[in-house]
Amino acid sequence: MQFGFLLEQVVNGLVLGGYYLLIALGLSLIFSVGGVVNLAHGAFYALGAYASVELTKYLGFGPAVVISPLAVATLGILFERFILRRFYTADPILSLLVTFGLAMVAEQAIRIVWGAAPLSASIPPAFRGSIILGDFLFSRYRVMLLAVVCCTRPRSAAWCAPASSGRTWWRHWASGCSPT
Repeated sequence: MQFGFLLEQVVNGLVLGGYYLLIALGLSLIFSVGGVVNLAHGAFYALGAYASVELTKYLGFGPAVVISPLAVATLGILFERFILRRFYTADPILSLLVTFGLAMVAEQAIRIVWGAAPLSASIPPAFRGSIILGDFLFSRYRVMLLAVVCCTRPRSAAWCAPASSGRTWWRHWASGCSPT
C-alpha cells in the first residue's frame, strides 16, 4: 500500500469523524447545560439541514448557513422554555420520553413538508474543486469542514469545562458569574 493513499484515507477518516464530532458536541453541550438527554437533537439537526437546503434555493448558500441555525436555535429555545423546563426536576425518564416524542413529531413534520425522498444539495461553487498538496488530492469542501471542526473543538471544551464552583462554564456564565 502506498503511503500517499494511506494518508489520504486517514484525512478522509478525520473528516468523517468531524461530521460525527460536530453533532456529538451539540448533544453533549445540551446534556451538560440542562442535564437532559435530548433524543430530539438529531431531529433539530435534520430540521436545520432541510431549512438550509430550502433557503439556499432562494437566498444562496451564505445566508442559508447563517439563518437556518438561528431558526433551529429559536425552535430549540422555545421547546426548552415552554415544554422541557417543566421536566428538569421530574424523573429523568419523563424528559427522555418528551424529547423522544418531539423527535417523532419533527420527523413526521419533515416528511409532510419535504417528503420521504432525500433532497439533493450541491456543494457551493466556492468549495467545489480540489486542493493538491504534493501527491495528495483533497476536496475543498472537506478541507473547509476539517477547518471548522478544528476551530470548534477547542471552544466547546471551554464551554463544557467545570468552573470553580463545580458547574460547567456555560451554567456559570448563564447564572451571571464571570467565566473565570
